[in-house]
Amino acid sequence: MKTNIKRAFTWLGLSLLMTVFWIIGLFLGNAIFPSSIMEPSGDAGENGGLMLLLTCALNTAVILFYVYNSISKGWKLVGVLFLITFGIQYFMSQMETLWFNDSLNFPIQGIWAIVTGGAIMSLLFAIAATWLTGNFINKKEYNRATIKVVVAPMLKWVSLLAVIIWPLVYFLAGYLIAWQFADVRLLYSGTSEMGSFLSIMKENVVSGLYLFQIFRGVLWVMIAYLTIASTKGSFLLKGVILGLLLSFLGSSQLLLPNPFMSITVRMAHLIETASSSFLWGLILAWSFAKFTNNQQIVSETLSENEFLK
Repeated sequence: MKTNIKRAFTWLGLSLLMTVFWIIGLFLGNAIFPSSIMEPSGDAGENGGLMLLLTCALNTAVILFYVYNSISKGWKLVGVLFLITFGIQYFMSQMETLWFNDSLNFPIQGIWAIVTGGAIMSLLFAIAATWLTGNFINKKEYNRATIKVVVAPMLKWVSLLAVIIWPLVYFLAGYLIAWQFADVRLLYSGTSEMGSFLSIMKENVVSGLYLFQIFRGVLWVMIAYLTIASTKGSFLLKGVILGLLLSFLGSSQLLLPNPFMSITVRMAHLIETASSSFLWGLILAWSFAKFTNNQQIVSETLSENEFLK
């Protein structure tokens, strides 16, 4: 009971800190790369601050779920948390913004401001989360599983995931969910007409979007491996944690009003990315479980001092 109460207060405190760090990061990022991103959106109304707090509360809850099931401690946990948070929430999302910027008309300076501010926020939050959850001073022993992988089979799995499975999940979710909204079709194609999936896929191959998603697929696999390798428990638990991280950190910013997307477009993308990202996380965890079944796994019990070396 005491543990649950303590964790509830930790979640509340970190949610507030993330909100503060988010604002600080944006101000500093915008100071380095001046743009119009700090200007209030027309549809923000009086709920902009509340939505930011809600977004931070959701993200914090998911990150804490990972932290409480992580085998990483101390500065290693800080580093892993930073890479996961920044990678999913800012780096991967802004890659897409750059690709689709002909339709979004987002200021390039604003993209760099968001990426820079996101790096600042992610680092500050990673330190705060590690400290407030007691992971700088915990003296327990930890089990570390070292997976000795064979390069050739690993490359086959990565190729399958990045070249086929990820693009399939991405494009099917985009077509079956987001593309069903006329506002989304109008924004990205200039017309509200509904083309067939095959015709759209031909355009995606010609435009280079398919190749771009293969590159993103490789990066997703790297983020997934980092997350799964630093998480204890069954691969089902790891899949749920990874899926929630991808889903919430990658999609929750769509809750925030912005002048570049209408609320309809944002909600369409929110449903699309949240659902497909969670499914993608489960697929990644299952794939790693399948792959590591035939690999040699060596378990060691280490003290924290040895673990942090």
